[in-house]
Amino acid sequence: MTDSINPSNAGFDAVFDKKKSIIYGIVLGVISFILGLIVLFVVKDLNSFWGVMSMSFVVNTGIFVIISALFSFSLRKANGGYWSFSIALKSIFMMLAISTIISTIGTQVYVNFVNPSLQEQVVKHTINVTIEYMEKNNVPDEVIDSKIAELEKQVDAIGKITLGQIFKGLAITLLFQFVFALLLSALSKREKLTFNQSTT
Repeated sequence: MTDSINPSNAGFDAVFDKKKSIIYGIVLGVISFILGLIVLFVVKDLNSFWGVMSMSFVVNTGIFVIISALFSFSLRKANGGYWSFSIALKSIFMMLAISTIISTIGTQVYVNFVNPSLQEQVVKHTINVTIEYMEKNNVPDEVIDSKIAELEKQVDAIGKITLGQIFKGLAITLLFQFVFALLLSALSKREKLTFNQSTT
């Protein structure tokens, strides 16, 4: 009589806990929304060009990735410390999708209805900081003019965003979130091996 490991039964007792994924998604969405507002309020008064350019990436992307990873491992822990790749993907993507929807809707409501001047202040300040940086670094006038024209289009577009554009942006973001969920699922996957007794 010998014991053999049967990987095919790995993670057999893991289940897709929708409730926990929803709760984590709501919390992550609120955090993401708050981080986005922090970036807007800080950037509008930030005089460093590289500070303005990197602020969104560091806060919105860097901190979000770290918190998402921590939440993913917390979800696995709540699932008994083990889950298969497929269950991890379902759980994590649901969390990220809910987070994205909440933060997107929250941000659009805030910048369009609660504080409509904030986004315009941010873009105009970004234009000024960019021009100052380019002039200090002797960037050719045609390059500066091209960049200004690009940023001014963003100013003109403020307040004119349609529901269709919002949904299109949301769909693209969800696609990136799915890829991110694939990565987190691969990193957090831990299947429970079971031992079957067989007669030799």
